[in-house]
Amino acid sequence: MGKLPGLLLILITSGCTTWPTSGDNPYSPPDVDQWLELEHHDFELQLLATRGAKLCLPGQYQQLENLYLKARQEARAGFSDDADITLLEYQTQFAKIQRQMDWLEHHTQCLDTRYSEIELRDQFLLLMQVDNQFAFNRSKLLPDYQQALRRAASILKRQNHWHLQLTGHTDTIGTEQSNFELGMRRADTVRRFLVEQGVDTRQISIFSAGEKESVENPRSRTQRLSNRKVDAQVLVDHHTRSVHRVYSLRDWQAVKEQLTREPL
Repeated sequence: MGKLPGLLLILITSGCTTWPTSGDNPYSPPDVDQWLELEHHDFELQLLATRGAKLCLPGQYQQLENLYLKARQEARAGFSDDADITLLEYQTQFAKIQRQMDWLEHHTQCLDTRYSEIELRDQFLLLMQVDNQFAFNRSKLLPDYQQALRRAASILKRQNHWHLQLTGHTDTIGTEQSNFELGMRRADTVRRFLVEQGVDTRQISIFSAGEKESVENPRSRTQRLSNRKVDAQVLVDHHTRSVHRVYSLRDWQAVKEQLTREPL
């Protein structure tokens, strides 16, 4: 019996050496690509809320948000396989709620489309105006600009009555002709990237201002960098929008049954 306390002490101290110390994360770090995907889905949820999903489809929106939060928690804990499964559920629910929102937007008065469109346009232009778009004498998109353009494409491809004018700019280093050509390449790079994200190529036109609108202090690197950009202007063609047939929300039960019968 005299040896028992000593044996217990050894077991306790040896067991404690394997337990993570305070501040350590016992899980593997989140997958980078998966984390970027989650950030994009977070932006999708914001867009749905802007369109009015929380008001018109509160239950479906809450279910979608719960799936997103679950996937985020699993990814943060390092359970990437579990997060992938949850993200598949999220994408299925997201596709369904998108179809429901499209139907509501064109057949009911639940959504204030004028308000949501103004807010979407403001968000879109902010994304198109991020800093650090291009390096010196280059037309390759910098990483933060690519991420902003992905989010901008999520808005633009759902607004088929918007027309986007892209104008490439440069600093004053180099000849006027070479800067004009560089500005055009930059605008074309942005156009091609947006098209790769699903935007209709017919929605975009490109121009170049070259160095003509450059305002800079030759001693300021920051100011020169701000001139290496592509400006965006949104033109809205209201004549291309289909006439909405309006139903009362009292008919929502019949509407829901119709949407349920449609394939995903």
